[in-house]
Amino acid sequence: MTVASDFDLDKTGKIDLTAIYDQPDPRGYYQTLATLEYRIPESASAVVARIIGALRRKRRQRRVTVLDVGSSYGVNAALLKHRYGLAELFNLYGRDATAGRSRQDLIARDRSLFQGDGDSDLRTIGLDVAESAIDYACEARLLDAGIVADLESGDPGDREASLLAPTDLVISTGAIGYVDAPTFRRILDNTERLPWLALFALRMFPVDRIVEFLRTRGYSVFRASGQTFRQRRFAGRDERAEVLSRLRSLGIDPKGHESEGWYHAEFFFALPEGEAIRPPIANAVPVY
Repeated sequence: MTVASDFDLDKTGKIDLTAIYDQPDPRGYYQTLATLEYRIPESASAVVARIIGALRRKRRQRRVTVLDVGSSYGVNAALLKHRYGLAELFNLYGRDATAGRSRQDLIARDRSLFQGDGDSDLRTIGLDVAESAIDYACEARLLDAGIVADLESGDPGDREASLLAPTDLVISTGAIGYVDAPTFRRILDNTERLPWLALFALRMFPVDRIVEFLRTRGYSVFRASGQTFRQRRFAGRDERAEVLSRLRSLGIDPKGHESEGWYHAEFFFALPEGEAIRPPIANAVPVY
């Protein structure tokens, strides 16, 4: 992978992609991740769509507000609300489709694209520390609203708290490892009712503190047993070696998973104990 020589490893052991997460527009983000065969939003969207359906039935409501933790440029909103595929997004922001276009050109194009036939009863709120990414996703109308905040280290302001309030479902497809229990505590401290949570976490990042916190708030937590989701390929030998080392230090066998050159994530689903339903995921087992 040529990407490997362009990025150093960050404190988590992954390549540091900070440079692509906070650009004025998403072209660098999608063009870089395409080379790494980034795919978890695609498989996650199918799971999350089932959960949204179950939530609508259980709570007898059509309108659902989804909070995407680590939303970046709104990729999950594009898939869930606007019903795009990840390959379509890679093409939309690829070199050929963006050559010679300014940021405003792309925003105008995207405003036209991301409307119409999507799920109008799904409201998407993005949460990220990357202000440029949130600004773009909101201006292009991929997201209905955005929150720029580091909830690991501080409480939300009044505006941010008002956007968190109506949350029905919290999702994350890549933020765990960068966020932990404090972020979820501050989210739940500001919601009007306890939301459901659908969280994908790389196997190298323990979720123990998040699970323990959710239990203190009266949640039942499940995971999809025996199933993992590929996130992306490793960028090179250094990243692969670091990840395998970290997994082994946690007592996790990478054989057949990360040893094959891919990050693998597990899926966790949480809902308040009073809303007893059969978890809408395959092979659901309680997390103790």
